[in-house]
Amino acid sequence: MPASTNDEDSIQGGTAPCVRDLLGQSVDAAFERYGRPETDRRAGEDRWLRFEAPNWTLRLRARPSGVGGPELVRSWTAAFAEGFDTVPEALRALGLPPAEPSAGTEDTRLPLRDGAGRVHSLTLSVRRGRIRAATGFDEPPDWDVDTPLPDDL
Repeated sequence: MPASTNDEDSIQGGTAPCVRDLLGQSVDAAFERYGRPETDRRAGEDRWLRFEAPNWTLRLRARPSGVGGPELVRSWTAAFAEGFDTVPEALRALGLPPAEPSAGTEDTRLPLRDGAGRVHSLTLSVRRGRIRAATGFDEPPDWDVDTPLPDDL
């Protein structure tokens, strides 16, 4: 099955959900992308949503932008049934821009720039030699902060 590269594939259950520019979006935008969640629960100020497809699961954490403000996606974790061999393959399936390194044999942390130019954190988790999960956070990386970011991230 080809890698998911758009929202339609995310809803249809491609190899991964499209998460491009999801951080900072409203919960309503997540419903438009992925449909009805399997789980929707609250824990304190956080709202946790879990979406499922045959080949992936996506868990979102949302929190209001302020008192009475809309709930915005603060983090997401996508888990993949089959996993991916390389970082570029996983990023492509998630609808994210390419980055180096080109192969992943251990957990990888990358800066993630959204369409508005904000920098977020991205972690790819490797299990049994394959990339099995990815997590995006709505805050800039706290590692190697002195390393310049490529323009295409």
